[in-house]
Amino acid sequence: MHAVQNGWMDLARKNARAQSTATSSSAVTPDSEVWKRPVSPPARDRATTFFMRQYVFDMTSAGGTLPLRDNHEFLPGLIRNQQSSFGLLSTTVAAAGFAALSNAGNVSEWRAEAFRLYDSAIRQLQIALQDPVQRVSDETLGAVLLMGTFETIAFADTGSLKAFSQHIIAAARCIEMRGPAQFQTVVGLKMFMQMRRIMITTCHQLQEPIPFEISKWSSWAERSQNGDLVPVNRFSEINEVLASVRAELKYQHITDPAVISDRLLKIDKLFEDWAQTLPPSWVYKSYRSIGPNGVPSSRYDLQHDMYTDPWIACVWNCYRNVRLLIHESIIIATLKHGTAEQKDALQSSAKVLAAMADGICHSVAYHLGYRAQDDTVESFAQTMHLGSNPIPGGFLLIWPLFFAGIQRTTSADQRQWVGAMMRRIGVRMGLQLAVSMADLLLETEIQDLSFSNCETFLIGEWYPN
Repeated sequence: MHAVQNGWMDLARKNARAQSTATSSSAVTPDSEVWKRPVSPPARDRATTFFMRQYVFDMTSAGGTLPLRDNHEFLPGLIRNQQSSFGLLSTTVAAAGFAALSNAGNVSEWRAEAFRLYDSAIRQLQIALQDPVQRVSDETLGAVLLMGTFETIAFADTGSLKAFSQHIIAAARCIEMRGPAQFQTVVGLKMFMQMRRIMITTCHQLQEPIPFEISKWSSWAERSQNGDLVPVNRFSEINEVLASVRAELKYQHITDPAVISDRLLKIDKLFEDWAQTLPPSWVYKSYRSIGPNGVPSSRYDLQHDMYTDPWIACVWNCYRNVRLLIHESIIIATLKHGTAEQKDALQSSAKVLAAMADGICHSVAYHLGYRAQDDTVESFAQTMHLGSNPIPGGFLLIWPLFFAGIQRTTSADQRQWVGAMMRRIGVRMGLQLAVSMADLLLETEIQDLSFSNCETFLIGEWYPN
């Protein structure tokens, strides 16, 4: 446990210090008045406010029906109840806020302050983890989760993504130490839901099994969940099966397309069955604009889907992601090792890739804050004029949307549209990872761009490849 903690914090501190040094040496000189003058408390308040507006749903902007959401919604309650305005959680929030502000406004001294605060938060976390009470507190777990968010805001390289995955592992350790009592509070349940979603995504990208503890924690959490939230536990169970099978294929060096297809399509059917048995609150409504031929169109940029809650919209995109994962695995194995007959049968998998990518694109307007009314169906282009409104849903959208843009079935026009949406999210939220993803989609010429391409699969390695 201590070895994991020390390795993870050393990696995070190394990233923070390296970036802080680079920022101060290249953009802010030691002789400058800006560097000598400390950032004032109002600036710290502004950074905190920016993060809370851009990365946390509030009850009015979310427009949802569930009291639980999956996008840092644990923060307001924790911040209200914290003992110090300069404690671990507040310092981590301020660091993330300064990092986002510096990206959005291109202000180098804010970036330097972000890394100074982040390094301070890591030191505070080390102290908290040595205390038997603090290490199982909501504040400590919240700070660990938020440090992962900081990595995606401030960086966009493979080193930061590795650090991000380490933060999630550390959060899992905290969950285990906290025990079943943590799910008796709304805050504890919210933090677990966020950690579980991110851990499942990370394990799929690394092509590693999902830790068996997830099932145990889910059973603890289910006792505190209302009926509308329970389906995500079954979704998690199917993801565990998928992750286990993909890891087995990798470690046993299985390349036979028939074997891979047989095993993965059985799991794909489980996901399809799951989607068909969801309660009414999970059903979304589609709105279509008039297409080039004068009739309503389901094209990626002419349809937008409205959900009952941002968290439900996020889970739907997670569903689309795993089906993209399954069918790209079948396609790449067949293209590399299949017979001519097997390759001819890939059309059905290609159709799934296209349908899932379109479904993610159809969710963009909702994630970015647009809410359609039954009597007012606007064009999709109109939904993108959002002014200065915060778009916390953008943080939930970046990975699914990026995956939609890099599918082998995605057209050049659709990829450009996805890249433009990614850049809009990155600039508005000050989210460096989204900007880098947009650059990859808009500016990089990659032959045979696909989900499994080593240039686009940013964490881990795809097998077989």
